[in-house]
Parts: sequence; structure tokens; C-alpha cells
Amino acid sequence: MAYRVNQQPSDIFQKKRVWWIVGLSVGAIAIITLSSVIVTFEIAYAHRFYPGVTIGSLNVSGKTIDAVRTMLSDIEDKLQNEGLIFSYQDETVAVTPIVVSNSPDLAKEIITLNLEQTAHQAFAIGRSGNVLTNLLTQLKVALFGKTTKTIYSLDHQVLLDHLQTNFSKYETPPVNAQITIVDNEVVVTPETPGHIFNYAHVTNDVEQQLASLVFHPITLELKSVDAEITQTATAGAVASVENILEISGLTLTHDDKTWIIDKDTLISWLEFQVQDNEVVVGVNQENTVAFLEDIATEINVTATDAKFELDGNRVTEFQPSRDGVKVDVEQSYEQINTHVMLGRQEAVALVVAVDPAKVANQDLNDLGIIDLLGRGQSNFSGSPANRRHNIKVGAESLDGVLIEPGEEFSLLDALGEIDGSTGYLQELVIKGNRTIPEYGGGLCQIGSTTFRAALWSGLPITARRNHSYRVRYYEPAGMDATIYDPAPDMKFLNDTGHHILFIARMEGDDLVFEFYGTPDGRKVTIEPNPPRIYNITAPGEPRYIETEDLAPGEKKKVESAHAGADTYFKYTIEYPDGTIKEQEFNSHYVSWPEVWLVGKEASTTTDNVLPVEVPIVQN
Repeated sequence: MAYRVNQQPSDIFQKKRVWWIVGLSVGAIAIITLSSVIVTFEIAYAHRFYPGVTIGSLNVSGKTIDAVRTMLSDIEDKLQNEGLIFSYQDETVAVTPIVVSNSPDLAKEIITLNLEQTAHQAFAIGRSGNVLTNLLTQLKVALFGKTTKTIYSLDHQVLLDHLQTNFSKYETPPVNAQITIVDNEVVVTPETPGHIFNYAHVTNDVEQQLASLVFHPITLELKSVDAEITQTATAGAVASVENILEISGLTLTHDDKTWIIDKDTLISWLEFQVQDNEVVVGVNQENTVAFLEDIATEINVTATDAKFELDGNRVTEFQPSRDGVKVDVEQSYEQINTHVMLGRQEAVALVVAVDPAKVANQDLNDLGIIDLLGRGQSNFSGSPANRRHNIKVGAESLDGVLIEPGEEFSLLDALGEIDGSTGYLQELVIKGNRTIPEYGGGLCQIGSTTFRAALWSGLPITARRNHSYRVRYYEPAGMDATIYDPAPDMKFLNDTGHHILFIARMEGDDLVFEFYGTPDGRKVTIEPNPPRIYNITAPGEPRYIETEDLAPGEKKKVESAHAGADTYFKYTIEYPDGTIKEQEFNSHYVSWPEVWLVGKEASTTTDNVLPVEVPIVQN
């Protein structure tokens, strides 16, 4: 016989209480332990990348941000020294992120790696949300990993230009079906297919390598390309030629002037074209435009801005404004082409537009030019003759320019055409294995001096890019601005409410720019001044570039070594009403080794080196 022992309610409560206490104690210990682990983990990784984080192919788990900066800088330096390698058959070309030139002003960037943003983007993983979100992100990244891509910019057009400069000789572009007239009879020559490189595929490959930071040689591949216009598609267009052959010639007019395109010339220009998905017969654009450009020399009048100078404390005009006139060559060609396609006999009026002067004549008493606002200065001693010449041409074109109230001043717009027609001389630019002459050497002296004048005048800077590497002409580092037509530009805003007079002059080896206007009491602070310089890196070993433009065995030095660095300064404008505007200028300069051109198939030793005249940069 079994007996049940009745438990008293107090006994049951007591046992439950014990279990609650035990449970709470265990839970508290677990929470304390977990919290301790989390706190210890967070302290350990407070200044380190969390486990599982990678930048491209670069594992940065547990590394400090300074260590990662160093790793990224090493990759950047290697890329700059070795370049991206492209090849086809026996031709191999290295394209560096910065275009090499015997003038630092032409050393524009093809690839810009933003290492600081890249590092901070990866470092922010697991840190950009609330506490719970961050913990969950850290756990997920530790288990499954997280890859961020490199932040960079790629100038596709400049890269394409380099590749075509070196590899276009292997291409055979397709040829459309051709039309010729023989004794008033139409003869159609069949089309021929072509072979061109798949540049889009190459660019995609470059993008992937930059994003992953894994670099390997890229082999170019030719692809077959059919002609756009085939012989079989021209039947309808041939039927329209009869009307065109009735044209005795074409008369072009403007005002009281006329020009004649005779029938034989017109017929020699005929070609098949595609318009609205239909093959038609029109006139070749290149030939027509060349004819129009000859005519334009008789019609065009260059617009001239009014320019002013200081005569003591008095502003005087030394160049009156004049509106320009310019033939719109593209629109005029379209008019001519339409007339020919339709077989019209009547004359064609050229499309001519007025090109108004940017700065018209002013009442000098109303300009508000009272006193000096600010001055910029730089030194170009040691510059080669061509560079000094270009600096002089650029300075003369800016001297006396008037900047209107509220205007965003563009330095490239103010300089105008930068070519032989405006007096500039060329410098050599290295594109892969070839050296090509280009205009623009010396203009960064103009850009840097303008930047400094705008800063010390207290004007907001709206566009400025530093040089790729340090150049002694623009020291102190961080106070420079590079310009290159069509970009980058150097821009600032005239927010003074009055006109600003741009005075430019050369004093020996110094370039001096002064801005005159109406002072309003604004105060300018640049801190630190000169800018802070840090992260200085050595330039590394000399670099040798094989070229077909030198005889085998010949060597030329085209660039001196430059140490890399970063700089910083804060630009503060305090207005009379107490308003404060601040801009921070961070500049990164890559380390840049000594660069030599070497005749192809020659030894890359430095024996019997033949240097060319280049500025020696001392940092």
C-alpha cells in the first residue's frame, strides 16, 4: 500500500524560489561573461578592422588602419611604377596611373586610387549602426566575410587614347560600300569587314582589377566588325543619284559673299550614309567641313573681352570689347547635306552665329575697383625655355580680365584656346611606348598662382585639384592647383558684390597675380600655413620605359624623382556679418621614381645615359 506525502505550499514555493535564484544567477553570470567577452572584443578591435573584412583581395582582418594605409600605399606605388600591362602579339605596353611627361604640367591622371576613403569605408563595417546592429554585423562578417571594393576613378577616354596610340596599327577598320560616278554611271564598290580591338572588354578588365587590387597583364583581342553599309542595302539609294547628278554646282552664301562648290567636286564627295535606318546618298562630312573651315577664315571674327589696367589708383581700359562672329560648321554641313540628298538647286545660306564678348565695355566709375583684395605668387626658376614661354603667354591672356559680381570664374574659360594658334609651344607626353607632343606645359604655374590669389582674396573655391606628385615650382606642397584642357579646371566664386580686376605679371622668375575690387572687411585664415605635410614616402627605384621613338640603346631621362606625401590645411572666410565659411583641402601626392626612356631592345642599365632638359624637383 502506497502512501502520498503531501507537500506544504511553502515547501513548493521555497523550491521554486531556489530554482529561480539559480536560473537568475546563471543568467547573470552568462550575461556578465558575454558582456565581458564583447567588451574585451570591442576594446581589442577599437582601432583594428573586424575579422572577416577584406578590401578587394586584401585581407585586413585585425590590422590597424595605419597598417592598411601602408599596404594600400605599397600597392599604389607598385601600380605607379609598373603600370597596367597590355599586350598584343609581341607588343607590350605599360600604362601608368599618371601620364609621364617631360613637363610636370602635362602629367595628368588616368587612374586615381582614393586610398583614404577606401580604408575608412572598410573600417566602418560593424561600426556604422546602433550597438545591436553593429554586433550582428560583426558576427555576420566574422562568419561569412565582407568584401569592399577599392574607391577609384578611371579616365576611360585617356586610357583609350593611350591604347589606340600604341595598338591601332594592328586594326583594320571596316569599309562601307562606296559610290563613285564614272561617265554619269553609278559604280558601287562592295563593303569589306574589319578587325578592331574589343576596348570595352579591356576597360571592364581594368575596372575589375582596380576594384579587387589584383593586377595581371591584359591581352587585347581583335574582333570582327561588319561594315555598317553593305552593297545589297544601297539599291534604293542608288536610284536617288539621278536627281543629285542634275545639280550643276552648289552656291553657299553669307551676307553679300558667295562661294561655289563645283559639280565635279560635289560628285567626288558623294558617299552612302545611314539616316533614320535608311541608306541614302549624301556628301562626305570631312571633305565638306574642310571646305567650310577655309570659308570660315574669311567670316569668323574672334570675340574680344574688354580688359582694364591700373594706372596708379585709376582703372583705365586698354582693350575694348568686341562681339565675335563664327560659322557654325556642323550646322552648315547639315544644311548642305540635306540640299544634296534632295537634289535641290537653290543656294545654301551658311549658319553663322554671333559670339558675344563675355566682358563688355563698362562705365569705369561703376566697376567698384578700389583696392587690392589679395595676391598670389609662385616661382618658376629653372624652367625650360618652352615652359617659360607658355607661362608668359598664359599670364598675358589673363592680365586685365574683369570678373563680374556673382560670376564663377573658370580659369580654362579665361585662358581660351591652348594651342599653337594662340602662341603656346609643345612638350612631350609619353603614351605607352610612344612620345607625343602636346600643348599646355607651364599652365599649372598659372593654375597654382590663381588658386593662391583667390585664397588670399577670401573667395570661395569651387573647383581645384592638386598635382599628382610634388613639384618644386609649386611649393609649399598643398597650395597648388593643376589645370588641363578640358579638365580639371580651377574655379572660384566672386561673391564680393562688385567686379574684380585680374592683374597678372612676371617679375623675374616670379609669377604674381593680384585681384583688385571692393574690400568688404572679410578675414581670411589658412591654418596651418604652410600646410601640414605628413606620410612622406620615398620615390623608389628608377623606372625604365621602352620606346620605339629612340634608337636601340639610346636613353633619355624624362622625369626626376619625387617623394610622396599628404598635406592638409583649413581655409576659413569670416564675413563682416559674422558668417563663417570653411573649406578643408587635403592633397595626396604619390611617390614618383626617376623615369627614363629606353630605345626598344636596348639594355636598361644607366651607362652612357643621355639626359634631356627637364626641371629637377627638390622636395
